[in-house]
Amino acid sequence: MDISIHEVERLERSGRRFMAAAILAALTMIAATWWGLMTFLGSASAWGTVEGVRSEWIPDVESLVLDLPDISSLSEVYTADGVLLGKLNERNSQPLPLDEIPNLVIGAVLSAEDGEFMDHNGIDYRGVARAFIDNVGGGARQGGSTITQQIVKANFIGTEATLKRKVSEAAIAIELERRFTKEQLLEFYLNSVFFGNNAYGVKAAAEVYFGKDLADLTIAEAAALPVPIRNPSLYDLRRGDEITVKARDAVIDEMVDEGYITEAEGEAAKATSIVVAPPAETPDPAPQVLIAAKDAILNDPLYGLGATYLQRKRAVFGCPAYDTECEGGGGLKIFVTVDLGLQQQALDILQTWLPAGADGPTGAIAMVDNATGATVVMATGLEFGTDIEAGQRQYDLATKGRRNAGSSFKPFGLIAALEQGIPLNSFWDMTTPQFLDFGGVEPWECNNAGTNSPQIRSLEDALIYSTNTVFCQVSVTVGGGAIRETAQRMGIKSPLGDFPSIVLGAYEVSPLEMAAAFSTIANQGIRVENYLIERIEDADGNVVYQHQVDERRVIEAAIAAATTNTMELAVSRGTGGRAVLNPTRPQAGKTGTHEHYTDAWFVGFIPQYTTSIWVGFPDSQVEMRNITVNGVFIPTAFGGSVAAPIWREFMQIVTRDLPIQDFAPDPDGIGVYYQTPRVRIPDVIGMDIEDAEEELLQAGFEVTITVVNSEEDEDTVVATDPPEGELTRQGTTVEVEVSSGIPPETILPDLIGQSRSVAVAALTRLRAETEIQFSWNLVFVETTDRSLNNTVASTTPGPGATITEESVITLRIYQLNRDGG
Repeated sequence: MDISIHEVERLERSGRRFMAAAILAALTMIAATWWGLMTFLGSASAWGTVEGVRSEWIPDVESLVLDLPDISSLSEVYTADGVLLGKLNERNSQPLPLDEIPNLVIGAVLSAEDGEFMDHNGIDYRGVARAFIDNVGGGARQGGSTITQQIVKANFIGTEATLKRKVSEAAIAIELERRFTKEQLLEFYLNSVFFGNNAYGVKAAAEVYFGKDLADLTIAEAAALPVPIRNPSLYDLRRGDEITVKARDAVIDEMVDEGYITEAEGEAAKATSIVVAPPAETPDPAPQVLIAAKDAILNDPLYGLGATYLQRKRAVFGCPAYDTECEGGGGLKIFVTVDLGLQQQALDILQTWLPAGADGPTGAIAMVDNATGATVVMATGLEFGTDIEAGQRQYDLATKGRRNAGSSFKPFGLIAALEQGIPLNSFWDMTTPQFLDFGGVEPWECNNAGTNSPQIRSLEDALIYSTNTVFCQVSVTVGGGAIRETAQRMGIKSPLGDFPSIVLGAYEVSPLEMAAAFSTIANQGIRVENYLIERIEDADGNVVYQHQVDERRVIEAAIAAATTNTMELAVSRGTGGRAVLNPTRPQAGKTGTHEHYTDAWFVGFIPQYTTSIWVGFPDSQVEMRNITVNGVFIPTAFGGSVAAPIWREFMQIVTRDLPIQDFAPDPDGIGVYYQTPRVRIPDVIGMDIEDAEEELLQAGFEVTITVVNSEEDEDTVVATDPPEGELTRQGTTVEVEVSSGIPPETILPDLIGQSRSVAVAALTRLRAETEIQFSWNLVFVETTDRSLNNTVASTTPGPGATITEESVITLRIYQLNRDGG
């Protein structure tokens, strides 16, 4: 296995001649397979020359440190209570020299994973082309990754699904082929690749699945051995189902074609059933947790493993396998905060409600310990792996998957409003749609999901019932920048903009950071920094890192308490009703549904823990209509209908033996956040009723309308009660009188025979009651009858006549003629 300096020099000379051309060819082929990103590449004309593209996209591989890790001395990851999760980079193997691995096993792995391995330079261009053709043609997705590329992904650059990473993968694969012999690369791969069931490398896989040494494997067993590599969940040798048998038979056929076995041996092997050894009693690994732990300690000097990435890598993985003079490193014990039991319970719930590999959505669960900030659960509903069709992904949706939070972001807007002196009992126009001017070119249109009743809503109720139009106005009032600052202060670390729609979850965040930020509310405004690594011990048991709780106040306690109280009501009588655990256990939370129903959330907390649930499609935002969740047909997915019940089922497990604890008592000073503002009734007299109603609603008043006859134009406001200018509490109902456009009229009563004073009093009273400004005059007529003196003889018009503003009523009054007989 030693490689001479002459061989290194020869490889370097040959590598320099074709390196640039090979890398650029890889860029072209890989970009073609990433069909959805071709538009992006096409827009890059500004890059200019090919050399410009190369310098932008292709790393300087010759300067990279590309040491294959020493697989015999890798660090282990444990839960805080000592349960082994697995080896970093999933290489928990029993390594063997290549010359001790049977040719039959080598042939089986090469036939299954990379038949051209001994001939290509790190990139199988024909395999990439086949994958491209299949993808464009709508066929099943195929991978074009060689064994060398798989080594690169697992050990040097990770699995982030970006074009630039894919190009880097190709470039580094070619450089690995230049630096190492085929035998070195193959030996490393055979000893490190993951076979499922906590088996890493061919020797461990042979023992786990067949209870045998490699030399004792039959042809059928050797062909079955590499089947799980691509997807350990789908191709589970322990099930021995049809899909696994077909995959094994395909390997056998390839082995025949490559000449590793004869056709007769192949037919005999295919006639054999897959028989495996009983499973060992070992815990299932949690690959997402292992990757998160590795990323944390390699990328941050916090953990005392070195100031540079190279130093940290050496500390974690030990010396390179080929460097016999190097000493030290590796063998660390890394303890993480994840509770493996709860992690598995969360996975089981997600896979029951949202089965992996199905056509429907998936989900994620993240839970944080409020007192310490520890990440307790970071579960993704999808298996970790490369088989997209089977529902696998190479990233963790709980910590890396960023999606629009929808209305679950509203508590940040509420807190920003409270900090600017806007109380919970302030009232807002909740009608929909709202067209809001925030300084942009066009007004921002904001809509509610529900109806328009009532006309106004308090800020408190707007959070409880998740009223968009109220929070849109709040966002414009306090400013999107203030909400962004509040969210970041509380624990959101993803990039955020300051457009007002931030309050509706317009920017993408991860479930874990939502849980961490809401934990700040549960902690009465104290942010306890979220973390995963509890402590690290070296190979001798010495503690080289121990986490210390990092906390600081970021929100006033009274504001946090007011927010908690409101979020409690959001669960007990608002949109989060399906998350209720137990009426005696305090809990608070907020639902979230992104527009077009593409993401559904529920983020909730009890005093001890905060848990975030996300449901959606893994690779893109797809409307969740007519889906099946937990075996139930869901016509339209909302946070309250999908995420909240998942939260409830998971938290019932968490709280099974957990003492009931109350939230902290309301602190002094909380009352100011429950005050109802007093504002003056706007002057809307003479305004059109639509404009007047909008102004009154904007001022925080409910409106009732009474139509009255008036000479004013139709729909014109003629009066309000309370009257304009009067200082009044928001939420009060204002009675508005609106003109019908018909002059007011009334009926003249029968005044004949009434005394003059009684008749005049009756007319005066009628004018006051009807507000019809008619007039009257008196005309006297003589009479000799004393009994008729000073009484009404007649009226013009007569009794029952219609009286309007223009009417003049004549009263004829008897007057005694004292000169008569």
